[in-house]
Amino acid sequence: MEIIGEKINTTIKSVRRAVEERDGAFIQELARKQATAGAHYLDVNSGMALHPEEEAADFDWLVPVVQKAVDLPLCIDSSRRQPLEAALKLHKGRAMINSVNGDQPTMEMIFPLVKEYRCKIIALTSSKEKGIPSSSGERIKIAEEIVKESQIYRIPLEDIYFDPLVLPISTADNNAVLFLETLREIKQTFKAVKTISGLSNISFGLPKRRLINRIFLSLALAAGMDAAILDPTDNKIMAMAQATETLLGKDAFCGQYLNAFKEGRLET
Repeated sequence: MEIIGEKINTTIKSVRRAVEERDGAFIQELARKQATAGAHYLDVNSGMALHPEEEAADFDWLVPVVQKAVDLPLCIDSSRRQPLEAALKLHKGRAMINSVNGDQPTMEMIFPLVKEYRCKIIALTSSKEKGIPSSSGERIKIAEEIVKESQIYRIPLEDIYFDPLVLPISTADNNAVLFLETLREIKQTFKAVKTISGLSNISFGLPKRRLINRIFLSLALAAGMDAAILDPTDNKIMAMAQATETLLGKDAFCGQYLNAFKEGRLET
């Protein structure tokens, strides 16, 4: 499973302050901790910036600062063209963009950047017209529209990471079940694409949220999920991910599990 570290996000007060004050040491320490914990990508989000120019300036500073600290690609988290271009021009290696949805104007804005910079792309099964549909079938229809449009730009299907979009189980009992059904259907319908999720929304409004998140991660991995946006410094969720992958036969001779044990990464 690919891990996208979620911690460099200006919705977190300490990160927002560090970006505003251009505190490179703080950001770089966050980056190093996530890389050491096992992240494959680092999500970089400056979404609290009010204007595209401000967000672009933040990325002008953030991308080099983070990539000087760690040798990892970044997941550029923005819905605006100017900040995305600013980040991608400075990025070393193949970036990931978070995200595109089923709206035609959004796809026409994002997919040319994906093609030009050879990015991977997170695709949400939602649109302004339909919102987040309440059925798996409607979400699959949006995924079909995204796939169809992506092929105009000759974007490899294996570079598309579909997010089936999970809503809190505190608001509807079947939200986790709906997510898992949609994930399985995406994997069956579009053989080459990948799947991804941000985990924490599933537990919103409930006590012991991390417990819910960990179990949900195992269920999603069993359903075929390829990547997750999470906190890699959470030892328990990382141990759960490794144990689940081993049980699912994705760890030859339990090699990765044994290495994680030797390195003390299974301590919970």
